[in-house]
Amino acid sequence: MADSDPVTKKDLADLESRLEAKLDAKLEALGDRLTEFTRNVETNLLNSFHGYGKGQALRLHTLEVGDAAVMGRLEALEERVLNLETRRPH
Repeated sequence: MADSDPVTKKDLADLESRLEAKLDAKLEALGDRLTEFTRNVETNLLNSFHGYGKGQALRLHTLEVGDAAVMGRLEALEERVLNLETRRPH
C-alpha cells in the first residue's frame, strides 16, 4: 500500500483490530505488574507486622516473668508477716 492509496474501511478495521490487540496485551501486562506489586506490598506488611508482634510477645513474656517473680517474693513476705502476727508470746 503506497502513501497515496486511499484508506478503505477494511484497512481501518484491520488497524483497529491490531491496536485493540496491542492495547489488550499492554493492559494485561500492566495488570500482572500491578498484581505482583500488590503481593509484594502485602508480603512486606505481613513481615513487618509479624516482626512487631514477635517483639511485643517477647516484651510481654519478660513482663510476665518479672511479675511472677515479684508475686513470689510478695507471697513470701506476706507469709513471714502472718507468722510474726500469729506468733504467741512465750
